[in-house]
Amino acid sequence: MFLRVAVTKAGTAAKVLAVFILCTLIIIFSSECSEEAALGIKFCLGVLVPSLFPFMAISSFVVNCGLASVIGKPFRHITKQLFGLSPCFATAIFLSLLGGYPVGARTISSIYQRGIASKAECEKAAMFAVCAGPGFVINFVGITLYNNQKIGLIMMCSQCLSVLIIGVIMGLVHRDKTDISYNELSHKPMSFSSALVQATLDSSKGMLTICAFVLLFSSLTGILKAVVPGSNTKDFLLILLEVCSAVNELAKRAPVELIAFAVGFGGLCVHFQIYSSLKELNINKLLFFCIRIIQGVITALITHIGLIIFEEEAEVFSTITVQNTDIFEGSLLSAAVLLGIAICFLYSIKNYKQN
Repeated sequence: MFLRVAVTKAGTAAKVLAVFILCTLIIIFSSECSEEAALGIKFCLGVLVPSLFPFMAISSFVVNCGLASVIGKPFRHITKQLFGLSPCFATAIFLSLLGGYPVGARTISSIYQRGIASKAECEKAAMFAVCAGPGFVINFVGITLYNNQKIGLIMMCSQCLSVLIIGVIMGLVHRDKTDISYNELSHKPMSFSSALVQATLDSSKGMLTICAFVLLFSSLTGILKAVVPGSNTKDFLLILLEVCSAVNELAKRAPVELIAFAVGFGGLCVHFQIYSSLKELNINKLLFFCIRIIQGVITALITHIGLIIFEEEAEVFSTITVQNTDIFEGSLLSAAVLLGIAICFLYSIKNYKQN
């Protein structure tokens, strides 16, 4: 008992000390934090909101109105044989490959909340349905950073293959442990209008959460760049923390394969976004982290093979071909979209309090 109390007090003291140190660093390096946070805001406006929000709304809509079950039926044998999952997860896997990191998690969360599949199935699917979207990989990494669309396409295909490979492995390992409890009559679909409104509100809240995480971790990368002296250590910590800042910084000097690993891994910022979407499920965070490392390694290997096959070379040491700031040019349209999301979020909070 005494040892347990001592450990608890030591843990509390460590947390207090960590918060104090972090606050001190934020004050000392306030200009660096502000600069990186500003880049994070521009990235949210220029990349995340336009590329993620439509897919998040669609994923929530197809689940709420019952289309996930309908779409999954033609793929029921493939989904069951390859991944050991119910047919409705075909939609979640497909949207995760096209939508971006948290889209698959939010779709799985909707499936669980609607009672379409069992908790064990949802936890299993959440372990591998994690993928960066084409808007980020092809447009940002390929075209903007490397001025080469083919590199983005190779990296995107490599990441999709890594997701499917891990899904097949998960299906083989946990096939006997997962209960296929799919029942199309286990839930009552919403009407078209109700499903659309609910999807918009859910996506608005989810989009704001994602942007908040990006701003927080962008600020932390500002401190990281100012404090950590060694370039190798700094690169490792950037990949560990936030994928957007990592690829934007490392594309200047690192091999394409390392960028592919960073995209496949995702970074802790993405991991926390997914955890927030799956808060109803008991996700093994250590296993999830390890699987993301494996996914990053597989993505890097397949990207390396693809570059050899298609004989693509990236001028990673050229400051001319790497256009790091073009994608951060905000627009009135993206600002209007973000404002609309904020209004929807406030409206949803009002309705939540009334209920």
